[in-house]
Amino acid sequence: MFKLLSSFIFSLIILSLSVEAQTKKEAGFFLGTSYYIGDINPTRQFYNPSPSVGVMFKLFFNDRHCLRFNGLYGQFKGNDKDFSNEYQQFRNESFSASLLDVSTIYEFNFLPFRFNDRKIVFSPFLFGGLGYDFIISSKYPIGNHFSIPFGTGIKYMASRKVTLGIEWSFRKTFKDNIDGVEDPGLASENSLISNKDWYSFAGFFITFRLFDNTGNCPAYQQKQ
Repeated sequence: MFKLLSSFIFSLIILSLSVEAQTKKEAGFFLGTSYYIGDINPTRQFYNPSPSVGVMFKLFFNDRHCLRFNGLYGQFKGNDKDFSNEYQQFRNESFSASLLDVSTIYEFNFLPFRFNDRKIVFSPFLFGGLGYDFIISSKYPIGNHFSIPFGTGIKYMASRKVTLGIEWSFRKTFKDNIDGVEDPGLASENSLISNKDWYSFAGFFITFRLFDNTGNCPAYQQKQ
């Protein structure tokens, strides 16, 4: 699986480098919160949220499709004492971890998001891809690992060069010990979908267009 995921990410990077020079490009920042879902917190969204920050770079193939590279830093923590479950109260586990997530993501806009035609200035979007995560600190030795990021959001074209937005994403991991607690069931009953830990990022982003030459277009000037 490592070779397969590595080959896929490498192919996406080569594809982005081969895009024509006039392809629209954006770079920006993310600010929000991060939290974890796993054995200590099975279902509660936005449990023990911590600050998160990040950077992003986007290559737009057209007004609906783009390739995006993310670097996100977040913190995650959990404590059995936060839950009324009798087993968790008896187990009394807790953890905290810091993580750097690096990912390659495909993003799809539901509405045509044209930089040189501001008739449509917002669009909901979906995204998904592949990531690699570096555990910076933790109570337990976890090791670095692959993840599958996916999520949704909405973006707004504040000006010809600035885009604002909000997004909510999840990272599906292939590990069950990020919180230091492994599922007590038989290993044969585990799968890549169940019995694995997740984490999530939610927040705001701002991106800026790079190498913007559309202002020289007379047709664009007439629409302002």
